[in-house]
Amino acid sequence: MAKIDIKTYDITLAEVDKALIKKKSEEPPRHYLGMSQIGEECQRKLFYSFRGAEERENTIESIRSTEDGHNQEAVMAERLRMVPGIELITVDPDNPKKQIGFSLLLGHFRGHCDGAILGVMEAPGTWHVWEHKSVDKPFEKLKKIREEKGEKSALREWSPEYYAQAQIYMHEMRLTRHFLTVSTPGGRNYVSIRTEYNRKEAEAIIEKAKSIIFDNWVLPPRISEKREFFKCKWCEYQEICHDERFPLVNCKTCRYSEPIDGGVRLCQLEDKIIQEDILYIGCGQHLYNPALISGVMLIEHKDDHVIYSIEAKKIKFANVSTASFPNLGSDFDIIYTSKDLRDNIKFASGIKKEKNILESGEVVTGEKKKWDTVNKIDPRLRGV
Repeated sequence: MAKIDIKTYDITLAEVDKALIKKKSEEPPRHYLGMSQIGEECQRKLFYSFRGAEERENTIESIRSTEDGHNQEAVMAERLRMVPGIELITVDPDNPKKQIGFSLLLGHFRGHCDGAILGVMEAPGTWHVWEHKSVDKPFEKLKKIREEKGEKSALREWSPEYYAQAQIYMHEMRLTRHFLTVSTPGGRNYVSIRTEYNRKEAEAIIEKAKSIIFDNWVLPPRISEKREFFKCKWCEYQEICHDERFPLVNCKTCRYSEPIDGGVRLCQLEDKIIQEDILYIGCGQHLYNPALISGVMLIEHKDDHVIYSIEAKKIKFANVSTASFPNLGSDFDIIYTSKDLRDNIKFASGIKKEKNILESGEVVTGEKKKWDTVNKIDPRLRGV
């Protein structure tokens, strides 16, 4: 019997996966803090996430899982509506083309719930917030927790993220009960749990979000000082948090960027609102928000540059913009644009006094020299 080359299998399905990844990559990044993520235990992770410090890798497994979750939500809604006496609302009554959504903290803290339901048999006269989740291995864990801890305590024990989300949605909808349905992938098995509203906890969650959004210069503590801690090991911000990696260069990591009313950001340098489609591009005027840089000590804020020191190496360096160089003094050893720090130096440990390679390749010290390198500006950034 001839040997079968297994590499010839599933070629078409491999193309399907490529199409899914391409479709996902074309979706605009979330520019607000999500109510679905505020229950995350590590506040530093939320701080980095809200400021777009690193790209989040979308694996094909996560894309398929998300897609299945949306599909199963629709399936469960249809199944619930089959029960006599149940009323289920899954769209905004004032705008049937949209989900039920919430916006807090000047529009920078947002979420969308799956619906509101009346007529569940456990409490038929009470409106509940309705959410549906599709999970794999955690399904059996939830069933076990429900048996051991009771229905009302199960959600908090099972998923702090879902619990915080439930509390916020109840708070905003002014409802006192939450009805969560949970299914296995494909919807072949499912369970439900109800959760009670806790006003103090809901308000504390909002205060947590407020701190993440507006405390722009205060970096929250790590969840663990150990890089190998299991929650740090798989975190997309591990290198920035533990290894002193420089963050992405974009408008959200810039010191001139400020969240303002309307869920938008203001460029304080130009006194202009930054449009959503350029938030993740960044420009030649970029200077890092010092709270995002690890492994260095902030020395001084200047009008157009920031000075840091690395005590162990006895180095003082300046983070500069492409426009600031002609005005620089010499109270530091070395200069770097944000782009140079991210792309070339990469980690704070890579900074060396004797070498300063800018995009032009020129070695530059703190002495005044002609700025001969100008970044290519994206057309959408003209005037910003």
